[in-house]
Amino acid sequence: MAARIATSPRRRALGLSLVEILVGVAIGLIGIVAIFQAVAVWSKHTSTTSAGGDAQVAGTLALFGIERDLKQAGHGFAKAATSVLGCDVAFADNAPARAFNFGLRPVDIAASASGAPDTITILYGDSSFYGAEGSFTDATPTTKKLRRRASFKRGDLAVVAVNAGASAGTANCQLVEINQDGDVDGYTVGHTPDPYNSFYAGASAPQVTPRFNGASAPFSSSGTMYNLGPQPRLDVWSIQGKALTRTDLIHASTPMQVADGVINLKAEYGIDSDADGTVSPTEWTASAPADWRRLLAIRVAVLVRSRQYERNGDPAASGVRAVTRSASNPYYFGDTSKTFRMTNLNSDVDTFDDLTADPNNWRFYRYRVYERVIPLRNMLWGTTE
Repeated sequence: MAARIATSPRRRALGLSLVEILVGVAIGLIGIVAIFQAVAVWSKHTSTTSAGGDAQVAGTLALFGIERDLKQAGHGFAKAATSVLGCDVAFADNAPARAFNFGLRPVDIAASASGAPDTITILYGDSSFYGAEGSFTDATPTTKKLRRRASFKRGDLAVVAVNAGASAGTANCQLVEINQDGDVDGYTVGHTPDPYNSFYAGASAPQVTPRFNGASAPFSSSGTMYNLGPQPRLDVWSIQGKALTRTDLIHASTPMQVADGVINLKAEYGIDSDADGTVSPTEWTASAPADWRRLLAIRVAVLVRSRQYERNGDPAASGVRAVTRSASNPYYFGDTSKTFRMTNLNSDVDTFDDLTADPNNWRFYRYRVYERVIPLRNMLWGTTE
C-alpha cells in the first residue's frame, strides 16, 4: 500500500515565491507603460483639438468684428456726390491736441506687398435721425443755413463739403461739431468754440466744450453737410504682434485686441467697373476705386495659427517633419498665387525649413484661413436712389 505524503498547513500558508512576485511586478510595469503611452497620445490629440477649437473661435470673432463694421460703412454719407465722396476731410481735435486728414470713404485698404498683413480703415456715422445729408446756403465760417435742420442735433459731428470740382473727391471737406441749433429762423446750425448742452445728454447735463471746432472750416456761401451723429467711428483694423486689433482714430482710443492668434489680414475691393450691378471675379482688386460710388463689396481673409506645437505631421516619413510644409503655404481668395507671408513665431524673417523642429519655426503649427465677402449695404442703397 502506497504511503500518502501529507501536506503541512504551514507549508500551504507560506505565500508567493520571489519568482511569482517578479513576474507580477513585470506585468504591472508593462501595464503602467501602456497606460502612460495611451495617456500621452490622448493628451496630444486633446491639445491639438483644443488648440484647433481656439483657432476657430479666434477666426470667427475676427470676421464677425470686421463684418459688423463693414456693414455700417458709409452710414451718413453714402449718398454723397462723386465730387464729394473720397475727399480728404481735415480733422482737428482739442482733447488731445492733434490734427490730420482722413478720407470721406467707407473703406480704405492699405494693401501690403508680398503677402504681408493689410490694414482696413472703416468710416461710418451713428445718427438715429433721417436726413443725413443737407445742403446749405447763406453760410459763415461758423454757421450754416440748412434747407432742413431737424436731423442735425447739438453734439453731432458733421462733414462740411464745399467748392466741389468736376472730378471725383475734389471737394474741400472739414469735420465740425454742431453746438448750436436754436436759431429763430429754424434752419441755421452753428459749430463755434463755445460750450453747449448736448442734445443727447439732456438739458440738465453740464455743458461741454466742443472738441472738433478748433480749426476754421473751409468757407463758402453754399455746400453740403453730412451728419455722422454723436459717436461716429473711424476704425482701423490691423495685425499687431499675434492678434487682430481695432483702433478708433476719431476718439483717439487705444488699440483693442479683438482676436488672439490671428497673424495675417488681407482684403480687396469689389468694384462694379462696368456698372452692371454685380462684382465679377475680375473686378476684385487691392487698388482703390477712382469713383467710390462704384464700390459695392469688400472681401476679407484672415489667417489664424494654432498655438499647439506639433512635430509629427507625416508619420510615414522618416525623421521629424513639419505639419505645414513650405509647399503648403496658406493662400487666400481661392488663388494659389496669393499666399500669406509667413514669418517665425517671434515675427522675424523665416530662416527654417520643413525638417527643423524648432518651436520658432512656423511650419510646426497648423493654420486655418477664414474668408468672407461683405456687401456694403449703405453704398448699395445710396447709389440706387
